[in-house]
Amino acid sequence: MSMPGIEVRRLRYAYGREEVLRGVDIDVTRGEIVALIGPNASGKSTLLKCVTGILRPLRGRVTVAGVPAGTRGRRAARLLSYVPQSTEVAYPLTVIDSVLLGLGRASWRVDRRDLQRAEAVLEHLGLAGLAQRPLPELSGGQRQKAAIARALVRDTPFLLLDEPTNHLDMKHKRDAISILNHSARVRQQGVLVVLHDINLAVQLADRVVLLSDGAVAACGQPGEVVTRERIRTVYGVEPKLVTHEGAQFVVGYER
Repeated sequence: MSMPGIEVRRLRYAYGREEVLRGVDIDVTRGEIVALIGPNASGKSTLLKCVTGILRPLRGRVTVAGVPAGTRGRRAARLLSYVPQSTEVAYPLTVIDSVLLGLGRASWRVDRRDLQRAEAVLEHLGLAGLAQRPLPELSGGQRQKAAIARALVRDTPFLLLDEPTNHLDMKHKRDAISILNHSARVRQQGVLVVLHDINLAVQLADRVVLLSDGAVAACGQPGEVVTRERIRTVYGVEPKLVTHEGAQFVVGYER
């Protein structure tokens, strides 16, 4: 019997009197990548935080593998990993120490298996040579990959990422695509990722959720969601699109 996925039903959330999520429904199953796209302030990051349990919904229901979001306890903690948008660091930990923290041990004691697990993740992400480097000495892109490593080492059924390619150049962005594909296809994780880059969402995701003003404007396969009409309506621009392998990519905007 397969594990239930992430289920968001009629989710509403407000900052004070400003409602930023208005009855959102989404699903994420293991082995798939779902991308959240939409204009600034459309509710993408807030939705992700409601799924993690960082924020408590005003109305509606969020469950992860049948467990209500925000539930405390070992089982709930083992269900999902979260990579926030910010990669700023407050403490001068080394890369390997920060990844080991992702295991959530009650003390700093780690056994050989923990260390091998962390080293394997760093090797997979191409960070093995930086294992002993303090985090503040890394570039923004390297810190972003270290944050992803900290999430991957936990090996949870679901992985949530908020703008994981923000600080990445073309090569590291390609690496991130490979990492997330591996997470979904090989590790069978359900991946929910916030992206500003529409083309990256089209290239990466199995399904795309387009948010507009706190509501779902469209949800489906990339080719069904990313259309000239929807971009014009939601983003307020006239896009130049090209079609490749059945999907449309944005190559510019009309002036």
